[in-house]
Amino acid sequence: MQLKGLVKLFLVLLVFVVSLQYLYLYPTWKVEKAADKYAQSFVDKAPKGSDLYQVRKDARIKYLDSMSSEVIFKIPLLADYTYNDLKKSQLALGLDLKGGMSVILQVNLKDFVSSLSNDNKDAKFRKALDNAEKALTNSQEDFVTLFQDEWNKVSEGDKLAKVFINNPALRNTLNFNTSDDEVIRYIREKSNETVKLTFNMLKQRIDKLGVVQPNISLDENRNLILVELPGIDNPERARKFLQASAKLEFWNVYRMSDPGIYDAFLLADKKLKAEQDLIQTEVKKIQCSMIPFSHR
Repeated sequence: MQLKGLVKLFLVLLVFVVSLQYLYLYPTWKVEKAADKYAQSFVDKAPKGSDLYQVRKDARIKYLDSMSSEVIFKIPLLADYTYNDLKKSQLALGLDLKGGMSVILQVNLKDFVSSLSNDNKDAKFRKALDNAEKALTNSQEDFVTLFQDEWNKVSEGDKLAKVFINNPALRNTLNFNTSDDEVIRYIREKSNETVKLTFNMLKQRIDKLGVVQPNISLDENRNLILVELPGIDNPERARKFLQASAKLEFWNVYRMSDPGIYDAFLLADKKLKAEQDLIQTEVKKIQCSMIPFSHR
């Protein structure tokens, strides 16, 4: 008897949850259907040769953004719900229920480590990078650990610091006496920052795709990013969008209080003023040498 009572209670709770989800789903479905209709009107008016997929997506996102804070469902005397409130309350439909695509991305730390060295062409350094990249395909270790192992094999006692000291931006951090372990620690720190930056950048890119309830997770141990996009209707476009490369550059930054900086600005200002005065003088000479022309 107790078991039957538990089954009945479970069924009642299940019906309640399903009914509640339907209440959340139906108002948002109406808004999204209106968004599709709104987007289609832009597609119908789009000039010939336009990217209709992009036109539709942009118009749909614009409509949903405009409705995000609008109240679309009310429970009298209890609560009002906006579109965003209802979307957050809905159960997330994964790939098994909604379809879509799943992508595993790996941050290319080989290029990043190379850029840290100012693209140093040292043969042993390049060999360690290449070997680490090959080992990564069949290893559970991260790239920096594999690079350290490969460098130890090929370095023949050379210091790793000499490879990275060529980058002016690192000369205040590293020197010729810096140990390999300290250099690796620095590379790992900067690599982790880059991976997290890439992860956050991907999240922003996916927001622009307009995918509802995407799942994005980071495996920090292997620098892998798992992306699940339920309901995506153009997988190839999404794949190219996600894999678009971003370039990280290092620039020297100076303060006005640094030696020589203020004087350099003054000198540049004087040179610009001198050139401007010279141009004005030449213009006056040309104007004075012009022969007046009278029309009769």
